[in-house]
Amino acid sequence: MKAFVSILILVIGFMAFFFLWPKSIDLPNIGEVKEWKLSEVSGNDLSIEKKPKLISFYYTNCPDICPTTMMDLIKLQQLMKEKGISEDQYIILSVTLDPEYDTNKRILQYKNLFEISSTNWLFLRGSEEDTKELTNNFDFYYKRDENGFLTHSTSMYIVDSNDQIRAHHDMAIGNKRVNIEEIANHLQQLIK
Repeated sequence: MKAFVSILILVIGFMAFFFLWPKSIDLPNIGEVKEWKLSEVSGNDLSIEKKPKLISFYYTNCPDICPTTMMDLIKLQQLMKEKGISEDQYIILSVTLDPEYDTNKRILQYKNLFEISSTNWLFLRGSEEDTKELTNNFDFYYKRDENGFLTHSTSMYIVDSNDQIRAHHDMAIGNKRVNIEEIANHLQQLIK
């Protein structure tokens, strides 16, 4: 009888552990976005709402990483929809690293090339100085070489509704695609 009670207590303890243990771990605070000085290229007022955001950096002449990442972010939006999360619950911000070349017109053409029409996916552009200031918030590296080629880090960032940086994710590199499931889960954790 004592063995049965011991096993029963062990089973109950295991079940309590399994069912009561949080399914997700709180995302850490790893930085802060101090100011959003960039403009939305469609001319819309850029008031970064109190919503979770995925921040990605790109430039329209990027030959590989940026366009592949854009395609994966389109899949992310579909996944969010499948999870029952509407576009008005989160924001995707794509920030150009080459504001001199990437005029508003070029960025809008780029956006149209990918058939991006979502109201929650904003394309941002600012001065070189403002762009550098924003990337510094994320410790995001980019540099133009002597041939004019732009190299950059390959991270994207989750920012919560209080402008706290909570996670970073890899862009699409070679055969390695964006982990849209993980990004969706992180955004979902931050949606109130």
